[in-house]
Amino acid sequence: MSTDTNAPSPGHRPPADVVFRDLDESDIPAVEDLYRSMNEHDAYMRFFGARPKHLHTVAAYTCRRLEGSYALGAFRGERLLGIANYIRGPRPQTRPHPDVEIAITVDHSVQARGIGTGLLEHLVAHARSAGIRWLTAEILAENSLMIGVLRDIGLTHELHLDGTTMTLEIDLHAGDLDDSACV
Repeated sequence: MSTDTNAPSPGHRPPADVVFRDLDESDIPAVEDLYRSMNEHDAYMRFFGARPKHLHTVAAYTCRRLEGSYALGAFRGERLLGIANYIRGPRPQTRPHPDVEIAITVDHSVQARGIGTGLLEHLVAHARSAGIRWLTAEILAENSLMIGVLRDIGLTHELHLDGTTMTLEIDLHAGDLDDSACV
């Protein structure tokens, strides 16, 4: 386990024409299309294996609006560029706080352009406003883009490596993320 408090990297701001907003049932087709358009490598990084066969079900699950879950999208016009969501689960026996697992997906054509960082910043702002203290991300150790996004936002986190999977626990009450940039 290691603890890190890296400051945000400069230049990882999303383009000015990208709009972030909550997702709902009307966005299911766009989310399904984003998942379907993922190349094999990106699908493996997101789903830890082959792309699921029932993408409509996965998209509907992502967009559902239930207590303890939240999803938002990054849009350029009508085009969905990326999504971020969290789902609150039970408290694992190994930690004193409940799991609130996050997932982020960004269209391959706009990766490394600040979209993932913007999505995560908005997700963190929403989680904080919902009273959530910790977020958890399960990431393949080889997913350097996602690891970079999670480290770039400047929040204190603990990192646990278990074989090829990393678990990043992000403390939302530490660090210097400026929520005003996300409202």
